[in-house]
Amino acid sequence: MNFRLLVFQMLGFMSIPLVAQKYDPVDGGFETRERKIQAQTNPRLQRKNLEEWMEVNLGYAPTGGLIQHNGGYAYTWLQGYTVVWKGPNEGQRIIKSNVPKDIEPLKPYTAPKCVCIFNHEVSNKEYLDFVTDVFLEKMRVLNPKLTFIDKKGNFTDSFLQSLVKHFLKPGVAVPKIKTGSSLGRVLIQDVKDSITQKENLLHELLDLTKITFDGTRIFPDVTGWNSNFSWSGGHDPMALYYLCHPSYGDYPICNLRQSQAMAYCQWLSAQLSALSGEEIVVSLPTETEWIQAASYEREDSKSYYKPSVNPYWRNAKGVDIANQVVYKTPEQLKKYQDWLMRKNKLEGDSTAVDWDSISRADPAAYYLDYLGAAGLGSYPTPVFSYWPNDAGCYNIFGNVAEMTSTMEGEMMVVKGGSFRDVGDVLFPGSRALVYSGESMPLVGFRPVVKLRY
Repeated sequence: MNFRLLVFQMLGFMSIPLVAQKYDPVDGGFETRERKIQAQTNPRLQRKNLEEWMEVNLGYAPTGGLIQHNGGYAYTWLQGYTVVWKGPNEGQRIIKSNVPKDIEPLKPYTAPKCVCIFNHEVSNKEYLDFVTDVFLEKMRVLNPKLTFIDKKGNFTDSFLQSLVKHFLKPGVAVPKIKTGSSLGRVLIQDVKDSITQKENLLHELLDLTKITFDGTRIFPDVTGWNSNFSWSGGHDPMALYYLCHPSYGDYPICNLRQSQAMAYCQWLSAQLSALSGEEIVVSLPTETEWIQAASYEREDSKSYYKPSVNPYWRNAKGVDIANQVVYKTPEQLKKYQDWLMRKNKLEGDSTAVDWDSISRADPAAYYLDYLGAAGLGSYPTPVFSYWPNDAGCYNIFGNVAEMTSTMEGEMMVVKGGSFRDVGDVLFPGSRALVYSGESMPLVGFRPVVKLRY
């Protein structure tokens, strides 16, 4: 077995039968680019050259393209709270009935340079490859002569001893080590025991705060799933499974601070530079670069990705084209109104229905279709879901909002909206503000790649 895969399994979970959603693109559901998903990995291991890696992983918004947006909304996220406005109605939930458009549209301009940007949000699998690489390098530094695996592909006792000495959490019982035992057998049994006892799993047995890159702790704070969703009661199963379970390998990494995303970019810069022999710079995009990638449209295309012409974010078959909380269509609103009238009649309420009052009293129930046409809007979907925009970018709207390098004081500008947002904030011009030192499951990242001449 591949050694890196063994370590990946050690940092993650063993095989538990979970099945991720997958829809048939012929019927208008989201599609998955299997070839691109299979190509997602450490480029140093799998890609033959930089050009092949770029073809698989990048989207392009070329120079000379017309860049414009129709305005948008400004809002802010705080840890453990729902999205609220930053603006005239600050503190209110973002619902159609209280939406002020408070970002002025850009005047159309010609893009001065090409933006090469990831065609997908960085996935759990890609980020854990970074964590694994950093972890192994730390083990090499601790013991340069350490043999990691034996001839049978099992971890050696010396590797286990070093792991227990340097990375096991304080207070965790040290597994009894017998001659000939392997890390795989010892820790797999620990995982089986912890699953049976419904206690912490493997990545909580290790002191992951010690896995650092240039002083930055790089393991995500998975507890964000519990603190950001009121329905979880502090026990969202995604906190256990989302990051490390193989079924979620192709889902977007989240619960990162800006510094952790930047550490990944710095690491990948070194990987690609070594691969090409040129200096490749990977970084978070500026807000302007992100807008260019999100706004780019070919002259011959009729994009669905215009909130001004597609307020319900659905294709011609009525199926969602982005992972977000959708509005009820006029037909759905009519059905909802008819249902309310029948309900009132059965309850003996013969008063006339004042729809304006009802919509103001409970706008979420009135306007929003939380499940959507595909039953989504509650959690992220794989990074190559739905259909790409003209720049070749999947999920650039919805799914997880995306970090930028643009700052307002200590607040980081994030773009694109998330799986918990409504279509009104999925404008290229819309922006959210998040503390750069905060992490949450609503936010991931999509780097840009530049060749430094």
